[in-house]
Order: sequence, then C-alpha cells, then structure tokens
Amino acid sequence: MYKSLLYSLFFLPLFFFSCGSNSNSDETLIEQDSIVIPPPVIEYGFTLDSFQVIRDTIQPNWTMSHMFAPYGVSQWYINQAADFAADSTVGLKYVKEGTPFIVLAALGDTAKKAQYCIYPKNIVEYVVFDFRDSVMVELGSKPNEIHEQILSGEIIKNSNLTFALDQQLHDINMTGEMAEYIAGVFAWTIDFFRLHPGDEFKVIYTEKSVEGTPYSVGGITSAWFKHQGHEFYAFQYALDSARTQIGFFNEEGKEMRRPFLMAPVQYSRISSGFTMRRFHPVQNRWKAHLGTDYAAPHGTPIMSTANGTVIAASYTSGNGNYVKVKHDDTYTTQYLHMSGFAPGIKQGVYVEQGQTIGYVGSTGLATGPHVCYRFWKNGQQIDHRAEKFPTSVPMVDSLLPSYLEYIKPIKARIDSMPVTPYMTEEAEDVINI
Repeated sequence: MYKSLLYSLFFLPLFFFSCGSNSNSDETLIEQDSIVIPPPVIEYGFTLDSFQVIRDTIQPNWTMSHMFAPYGVSQWYINQAADFAADSTVGLKYVKEGTPFIVLAALGDTAKKAQYCIYPKNIVEYVVFDFRDSVMVELGSKPNEIHEQILSGEIIKNSNLTFALDQQLHDINMTGEMAEYIAGVFAWTIDFFRLHPGDEFKVIYTEKSVEGTPYSVGGITSAWFKHQGHEFYAFQYALDSARTQIGFFNEEGKEMRRPFLMAPVQYSRISSGFTMRRFHPVQNRWKAHLGTDYAAPHGTPIMSTANGTVIAASYTSGNGNYVKVKHDDTYTTQYLHMSGFAPGIKQGVYVEQGQTIGYVGSTGLATGPHVCYRFWKNGQQIDHRAEKFPTSVPMVDSLLPSYLEYIKPIKARIDSMPVTPYMTEEAEDVINI
C-alpha cells in the first residue's frame, strides 16, 4: 500500500509533465506547419536575400562612372570594367538612358559598396560586373521559351505586308522579322511589290519569349499566301535524318527556291519601273529606263538575285558604284548607284543567291538612295518582272510519299485557320469604347 502510494506520487507529476510536454509539442508542430516560408528571391541567377539590393536607373548623359562611382567603385576599376564590357564577347560600349540596373552590396554594409552590378543589355541578355577581388565582366542570358504560334491577316487598299503583320504582333522588331521570313519563303513566287487588296496569308511559326514576354520570331514552319487569287503553300521539311538539308516545298513537293529572287532588296518600294519612255529627273529629258528602281534607305543591303560570277564591280559617272553578275549563258543582272561594295566583292568572285553584294546609295546619276536593277536575257535588257522563270525542282521520288503524308495534317490545319480581318481605325475605336 505504501509502495503503491509512493509509486503514484512519484510518477504522477511526470505523467502530467509528460502530457503537458506532448501537448505543447503538438501545438508547436501545428504552428510550424502553418508557417509559410517565402521562396528566395532570385534575379539574374543571384539570390537577392543574401545582399543589400539597390535599384537605380541610367540618367541622361550617364557613363559607367556615373553608374559605379556612387557605390564605392574606384576609377581604376571603372576604367577596367568599361574596357572589358566593350570587348566583342560582351559588346557593351555605352549605357542607355532609362535602363534600370541593380547593385548588390554586402548585408550590413552601410557604405553600400558594390560587390556586383547587373545591367540588362536587352530583354534576353544582361551584363554582370563583379567588383569583389578584381574586375570581371560577363555576359549572361535569361532562359528562352519557344512556343508554336499561328498568325494570319489580309492586305487592304493602300496597305502592305508589314502593316498587316503589325496588327497582329504589335512589336516593330517581331513585325520586321516576320516580314523577312515570309518574304524569304515566298521570294521566288510572289512579287511583294505588287500585293493587291484581298491578298491573304496564314503562318505557323515559333515564337521566342523570356519570362512570358515574346521578343523574337524563331522561324516559320509552314505558310500559305493567297496572291491575286492564286494560292501558294510552303512547308518546311528535312531531307535527311540529321536535318542538315532543310528546305521549303509546296503541296506537290516542289522546292520553293527558284533561279531568281523577285527583287534585290527588302523593305523598299518601286520608284520607277521598266519603261521605254521616262522623264529622267537628272538629265531632264525623255529616255528609256531599262531597269527597275527600288527606293530604300541608304545602306540597305543589296542581294544578288541568283548564283553567279561577278564580271564587274566598278564605277562610272552614270551608274555610280555598280556590280554586274553573270549567272549563266542566258541571264545577267546589274545593280547600280551603290554607296559601296560588300567585303570581298570584286571581279571574278562567285556569289550565291541572296548574298549581300553592296549597299543602297545614290552615286552616279541619282536623286535619292535606290538601286537600279537591270536584267539581261540573251544579251537584251528586259523587264524581269514580266519574265516567266523555270519552275522549281520537284522532290526526289523516294521522299515524296513520306513528305505528302507529313504535310497532310499541317495543310488541313492551315486550311481550317480563319483569316484575321484587317482592323481599321474605326473598328479599333468601336472596340475601345
């Protein structure tokens, strides 16, 4: 009896203590489970929680000295940083007004001396300046995301392809890229200087984005263009398993590439066509104009419209700087009024279709920057826009069945895509109300 009582008196407090301890432990666990620990803040590969973070913005007329000097970086280090940044691997020669940048200093450092500085070069690339022990400058890039997208539109009166694309993309860089891709795919079949109201297009393409923001066109995988009532299809296809031979072919398996491009420049307009009677703006008299003038900004690249050999790269008072290319025994082309020749272009050099051979200028008898494109067939100058060139080469018979099977669902998808109508300013006003 005594022993039992003693046993009870001895262990009872322990029991209550133990029960109390277990109860508190359970409550603690519950409280810990309910705590939400925020994830670390990471930008440009740095865990910002480990630093003092100072955000600043480039002001008018700032140099790198203005960026770094307030954060304890010596002028010696600043000069080194500027030299390293200007190197070809980084390519940052100056900082741009309005660009936000980040300075990272040590926690607790009241002087806020910069250990790192991150300057965004563009939406993808950024420059990291490391000032810890010595000066290091590196170019970094954010991870890309690539997604498939679709696009369509129509040409209306007094419009062109660029305007129609910009309605969908709303980004001048992506609009320019897409226009180049489309013009490149159909360069041998469609005269983009003769687009008509009612022409339509549909495109399946890849889009590059960073952190959800689109910034570039990755490329076109298939496209359709209706031009003056005629429909043109283009499908990208690899001719080998290693994908070293990739081209565009139509719905019949014929290659889109043809002997001649439709024009020697992009993003231009025809300022004067081929005619037997034109009033010359410099000589002030009526005479034949045996070429096609493409007006374009000074310095615009001029391309050889076909493979061939340069038979002249010279200057005359009338032609200015010009290049003449012999393509075969039948065809020869000439490009006049260049501001200068592309590197390596001289007599005897072989050039490929689409290769830059010079740049738009106004040398010789010219009133403004343009290229006069002249075209010879069997020694006689003709209007290249009226010439019917040979058709494209068909795909080899062994690949044709698999190609036709491959494009079948893609073509069905393109055919089912609606064409986005051109939105006039009046329609935009209605939508915005």
